[in-house]
Amino acid sequence: MKYSLIALSYAFCWGVGLTLAKIALTEISPTTLLIIQLSSSVLFLYAVCYFQEGRLPLGIKSLKQGIAGIFEPALAYMFGILGLASTTAVNASLIGSTEVIITILSAPIFLRERLVLVKLILASISFLGVFLLMGQDAAGTQNNFLFGDLMVLIGVLFAVAYVILSKLQVHRLSTIILTASQQFVGLITTAIAFGILSTFNRNYEINAFGISPQFWLLAIIAGIMQYALGFLLYLIALRHVDVSHAAFYVALTPVFGVASAILLIGEQPNILQWVGAGLIVTSSYFANRSETRQD
Repeated sequence: MKYSLIALSYAFCWGVGLTLAKIALTEISPTTLLIIQLSSSVLFLYAVCYFQEGRLPLGIKSLKQGIAGIFEPALAYMFGILGLASTTAVNASLIGSTEVIITILSAPIFLRERLVLVKLILASISFLGVFLLMGQDAAGTQNNFLFGDLMVLIGVLFAVAYVILSKLQVHRLSTIILTASQQFVGLITTAIAFGILSTFNRNYEINAFGISPQFWLLAIIAGIMQYALGFLLYLIALRHVDVSHAAFYVALTPVFGVASAILLIGEQPNILQWVGAGLIVTSSYFANRSETRQD
């Protein structure tokens, strides 16, 4: 029960953080927002490290420990942004939801976890739930965004690589130190990559000039929720559950995203979206029950 609450918490942080970021994007460019969010996350995590561990993970050893941060948040989110520029948010969300299935299939290969048929079935139900949840936005769109879809899929593969590497490390290192190191490496990688890309395309320039104070605050809160707390809680969960089990709670992210959008933005889901949310919640519930019985 304790770890289920932790898992729900990281899905909540990612879902609500995504909605806050969506609001912030009305004034801040995607590249600038990502840098602000990651910087806020790193500062928050380093402050926690200092007060909890009495040290800051800044040395070469810490950089090596945080190598998974290159895959996520850096490459996974950068490829996600590249993909979104050439495809729809609906396609990106649906492709992103395949992370659950890809993780379940990868875990037996790289982590020697058991491949359980019921998890594959529940993952497929979860994917159907995401499809219905995004159904309202999907109406009238055409699937002619091959390049963008491919970029988003590559981002998903980087996210799965992050999960595998983190699972191999999480039992050997302090969770807060590992999270801070990963986020710091992710920030450095993202800043360098955007700096290079901006020389070819000005859309990738980082420019915080003219952002109003309330949107600064919104971006900072979104960064702490989506990156610092979300990833920290996720790594805490990975210390105690299989990655294939933790993946089902990742699928709850769009449910919390839609719920927070209803409260904060006033969006109104239709009946199919409610059904989709129900399928995601149901598949996650039975995945948790299945894991409890096996334990």
